[in-house]
Amino acid sequence: MKKLRVVQVGTGPYTHSFHTMSAMRALPEYYDVVGVCEPNEKDRAIAMGMEEYRGLQWLQLEDVLQDHSLDAIIVETGELDQGKTALLFAEAGFNIHVDKPCGDDVAVFEKLVETVQRKHLAFQVGYMLRYNPAVVRLMETIRAGKLGEIISFEAHMSPHRYNDSFCKELLQYMRGGMTYYLGCHLIDLMYLIQGEPEEILPYNVSTGTRDYEGLDYGFVVYRYKHGMSFIKTSASEVSGDTRRQLVITGTKGTVEIKPFEHPIEVNGIFCANTVEMRLSYASRLPFEQRSEVVSFPPFGRYADMMIDFARIVNGEGQNPYPPEHELAVFQLLLKSCGLH
Repeated sequence: MKKLRVVQVGTGPYTHSFHTMSAMRALPEYYDVVGVCEPNEKDRAIAMGMEEYRGLQWLQLEDVLQDHSLDAIIVETGELDQGKTALLFAEAGFNIHVDKPCGDDVAVFEKLVETVQRKHLAFQVGYMLRYNPAVVRLMETIRAGKLGEIISFEAHMSPHRYNDSFCKELLQYMRGGMTYYLGCHLIDLMYLIQGEPEEILPYNVSTGTRDYEGLDYGFVVYRYKHGMSFIKTSASEVSGDTRRQLVITGTKGTVEIKPFEHPIEVNGIFCANTVEMRLSYASRLPFEQRSEVVSFPPFGRYADMMIDFARIVNGEGQNPYPPEHELAVFQLLLKSCGLH
């Protein structure tokens, strides 16, 4: 496979910027990282002191836009700027990987999707849970019909309780609060499994436990043909990161993944994980034989996603998440936040 010559644009403090860079630099057979560009002086000063960016060339935005020797641009700007920055480079003809959630402007994202489709550009949004091995196994199980008709999707994804200063800085400019920031990952998976809901009921609130009114608690209920689903995320839950959980219930079986993320360090790379998955089926077998538990070995949180992007850019396979799929996820996210 041809190595991709790439530049990362943005080192956003609340994005996956340094994790994505670490993943690419650990994949030298796939990526030639030419450099990094951070127009924001404050963010650039922080990033320049980080190990993930050590030894890289720092580039100007205008120079990157004119460098058509590059195979792709990795967009990691702040959440609300991602869509605009990705559109800027798409209009210039670059293949794009852009971190989630891609801003909060539907018109910008629609223009981005139209542009990558018209110019036949590779386009990937950085929802890394799609490549979680337990989620991959779950999708195989669903597609094989082993769970029957899906009745409900129940998902929790919270961090350890954010401190007040971090939470205030994060949520003061995010109109969708925690549903926008972390709930996007869960909404992405729910749409993949259940598609568009018949009704969306957002209950995104402030817990009132801090000295400002940021939406630090996100809870959204979705009505589907066969039942109700929900997503939940909170910036104020002590040890919330220890029980990130996904439960899928069907007419023939139930799958529980808990935790679906458990960060550990492997070979000096932090964002590797171990995951456990329990599958239970309705059958006439003895109780102890009706379920199986699968433990997955440590895996890089971003590695398979970035390998897949290189494969797509090199024309070695179809994108499993085409632009029109990404637009549907984006629209559902904004509706869940009460923004669309």
